[in-house]
Amino acid sequence: MDARLIRRPVLNLVSGRGQFLLTSTTPSRRHESSYRRSKQRLNVKPDSSFLLSNESPQQNHIIFNPPAAAPSVLNTPLKFLPKEDKRAQRLAATQAKLTPKPSRLPPPVKPPQRVPHHHLSDTDIAEIQRLRREEPDKWTSLKLGKKFNCSSMFITICLSQAGADHGWRDQKKTRLEDIKERWGPRRRMAHEDKLKRMQMALRDE
Repeated sequence: MDARLIRRPVLNLVSGRGQFLLTSTTPSRRHESSYRRSKQRLNVKPDSSFLLSNESPQQNHIIFNPPAAAPSVLNTPLKFLPKEDKRAQRLAATQAKLTPKPSRLPPPVKPPQRVPHHHLSDTDIAEIQRLRREEPDKWTSLKLGKKFNCSSMFITICLSQAGADHGWRDQKKTRLEDIKERWGPRRRMAHEDKLKRMQMALRDE
């Protein structure tokens, strides 16, 4: 029984399992010669178009340097075409079309200035206040502005001057407070964090 236990590891080493264990535990080493060789091969000199010279533009510019492509066997170079060949004339015409011509840019277009127009009368303002007082949920500031062809800011000013918007504001505030009472701790904490971030943004922090 003891002889079998001693013989088994010896058989494993002879059969090749020990070599696998030795190779798996041996760390791979990188010598200085291989590092220097790979660094030297990767140190490629940049193209001449990427190097700055005295003729280079001083401001930011785009470098168009496409990779070299193999010439097509279907296209005969212009040097090998006779002067009377039509292909040479077509190539010259195509090159003339593709050559960018110096063109002058048009003058900058100024945005049209909005001229304020005061077209609402006292009757229209009274109608705005009446619609908001009778149906505040239906006639919002945006809808009233579209109906009377004016801005929602002007609608708000008209409503605040007459006091026709106070009742609707109180109802909206009460409704919002009822909704906040039904919030859970996570929703309330998220709302407080949002208010803190808004205050920090206003303070530029």
